Amino acid sequence: MKNCWYADNRDLVKWSVLVNLAVENSASLILQIAYFQEHDFSKVELGEKEKEIPKEVLAHFRDIRNIERISSPIKVHVFNKLITDRKQYLLEAKEFIALHAEDRNVVFLDPDTGLEPTRNPTLKHVLNKEANEFWTKLKAGDTLALYQHQTTKNGNPWVESKREQFENAIKAPRGSVKVGRGLKLAKDVVLFYAVKT
Repeated sequence: MKNCWYADNRDLVKWSVLVNLAVENSASLILQIAYFQEHDFSKVELGEKEKEIPKEVLAHFRDIRNIERISSPIKVHVFNKLITDRKQYLLEAKEFIALHAEDRNVVFLDPDTGLEPTRNPTLKHVLNKEANEFWTKLKAGDTLALYQHQTTKNGNPWVESKREQFENAIKAPRGSVKVGRGLKLAKDVVLFYAVKT
């Protein structure tokens, strides 16, 4: 997830689905695995001069850890290490989850785009094998959720094929991955989720 996308309508969908999932499944904690990538923000102009965006402005509007201050009985912890080396990132993210093993958790995989495409996955994607590794680390009662952005620009259906891909990736029973969405807020994103039994 790039911080430049933080706090738009997609976040209203994401966090509404996640908080409701946590309440519905008696989870006390949402662990966001942010697949975080830095973004270089453009400068602003004052007359003829270019100025950096002040750090305090970025911290207010674009700090992905702001969600940790949500006023809710559900607590949120963000794993916001920069993703540069997938193997190391996955190892540290799983250690982060293990720190919270006492709680019932919603583990939220939050890449820029979603699950890997058939060709040329990048750091904007969760690989199928990574989704499976996260799933295997969860205990019964925990929920795994994945952010998925629309994969087609031509209007063709995309949700069901990606839902099935996620279900196959985590080797969950057929039909156990569900879809959370907010079509009136952002019709180009969904969250896939499954509760581990």
